Amino acid sequence: MKVVLAIIGIWICSFSYADQLAYISQEDANLAVEKISKMKSIYLFCGCCSMQEPTQIKPIKVYAKFTNYENYYEVYVDYLDEDGITRTTALDLAYVWKKGLFKYKTIGQILGLEHDRCEYIKDWQNPKHVEIDI
Repeated sequence: MKVVLAIIGIWICSFSYADQLAYISQEDANLAVEKISKMKSIYLFCGCCSMQEPTQIKPIKVYAKFTNYENYYEVYVDYLDEDGITRTTALDLAYVWKKGLFKYKTIGQILGLEHDRCEYIKDWQNPKHVEIDI
């Protein structure tokens, strides 16, 4: 019975997408900091979460911090919100998007990191119009 429960637990966990690229290696974190620091704006959008509007932010400062868990690091960004207040947030690179020449890509895609973006927004002016990534 314990084996069956363990198998079911592992199977359920295999569908979990939260925090795909939140805890990453120091090398990947440093590459992400380098890339994002050069960008004028990025979009925060979780395609695997319940539908939400993408949030455009303009990074002021981007940096990596050790998580105190094994050898993992997190990427943080400081930015001004719409009220002019400086905010800090940890980034999951699977849900941070950058507008490319013809389409939007996640920072994870840009860095060549494996992840599932779940949904792809075709029209960022109307973000509820999404295309499921099959």
